[in-house]
Amino acid sequence: MLRYIILLVINLLFVSVPLSAQTKKMRQVTEPERSKIAEWLDLTDSIPVFQGVSVMTDLVGPGWYAFGGDFFSSEVALEFNLLNRFFPVLEVGYGRTDATNEDTDLHYKTAAPYFRVGLNYNVQYKKKSPGYIFAGGRLGYTSFEYDVDGPPMTDPVWGSEVPFRFSGIKGQALWAELMIGVRAEIYKNFHMGWSFRYKVRLNVKDSPNASPWYIPGFGASDNTAFGATYDIVYRIPWK
Repeated sequence: MLRYIILLVINLLFVSVPLSAQTKKMRQVTEPERSKIAEWLDLTDSIPVFQGVSVMTDLVGPGWYAFGGDFFSSEVALEFNLLNRFFPVLEVGYGRTDATNEDTDLHYKTAAPYFRVGLNYNVQYKKKSPGYIFAGGRLGYTSFEYDVDGPPMTDPVWGSEVPFRFSGIKGQALWAELMIGVRAEIYKNFHMGWSFRYKVRLNVKDSPNASPWYIPGFGASDNTAFGATYDIVYRIPWK
């Protein structure tokens, strides 16, 4: 049944836009075209579409903090195996920091959950091996509050000092990630693997008083950032 649902979705996605402003005609995917798409996706009766689900957690976030990093993050993920080729992923995590920026002497504090959704693509799907190399993408989101304080500011008119301290500033962030990684089986249904990620901010809502120094799930609040994960994965047996 899942196989036919996928084919139906493909048929709907490949409905063309109007051919011209005069005709307004729509072209449906023909049966030969649909067969070629199904063949490319390996949607044959001999290959189960759904091949299991995996649960995983990252070790880099807690490890980085344990060795003196300013940021702590911890996350778990669910990964669904379709045709051993496409892997939809849902990641849920928690990030926090309570640190002082040495460059600006500003103290910054925040803690909040974050979410990512995306897809991994197994570039070695034809080998049918338990391990693989993959490329993928993610869309991340977090809603958080942060506190910031620093050295007092000098009033340019009166010359008096004005305290610089703000609490409970609300922020939101949306970002995209591109990634590559490797997954290898270490024992039966247990896997380990790493990934490298390139992150790009899409939208950040902050305050005119102070921009966020750290965004949970994204990292230091630049326009772009790099990240890495080292995952412990358990694949739930599925027949």
